[in-house]
Amino acid sequence: MMMTDLVFVLRLLHLLTGLGWVGEVLTVNFVLLPTLRRVDPQTRAQLLILAFPLVFQLATVLGGLAVLSGLGLFLLLAHGHPLLLVTTAWGHRILIGGSLGGGLYLFHLFQESRAEQSLAAEILALREHDDPVRLAALFRHLAIFPRVGLGILLVAVGFMSAAARLP
Repeated sequence: MMMTDLVFVLRLLHLLTGLGWVGEVLTVNFVLLPTLRRVDPQTRAQLLILAFPLVFQLATVLGGLAVLSGLGLFLLLAHGHPLLLVTTAWGHRILIGGSLGGGLYLFHLFQESRAEQSLAAEILALREHDDPVRLAALFRHLAIFPRVGLGILLVAVGFMSAAARLP
């Protein structure tokens, strides 16, 4: 495979998985969380138990592929010169965007997985009885990570888009 073909494949994979990751976070923020607030307690518990672990797994796959393909793309485009990250405007944008995306992904892998386990206990308790105070706390907790994650991802996409416009 020629290098230009490999760059094309990695760029396409990076674009599709990055957009998928952003779309997944948008779906959580603007579809799943509002739906949880409106449905009855039994449906709410089912959504939390069935949907959120799948969404978490999807974020793991999409984010991982976006980060790895971005790293591979950088290595190919930099031709083995990592100092381009700190000596060029293109490199600065890649460094900032990649650090934000990679950092968010590491947070997703390590911190969110722990938070998900503590949320599982809350979900089971809510399944027994729909305590409004605990439910409000759960929603606040559930909403923090996706909202902050969406902001970070959008900033990372902005830097990556700016880098793509440079030669």
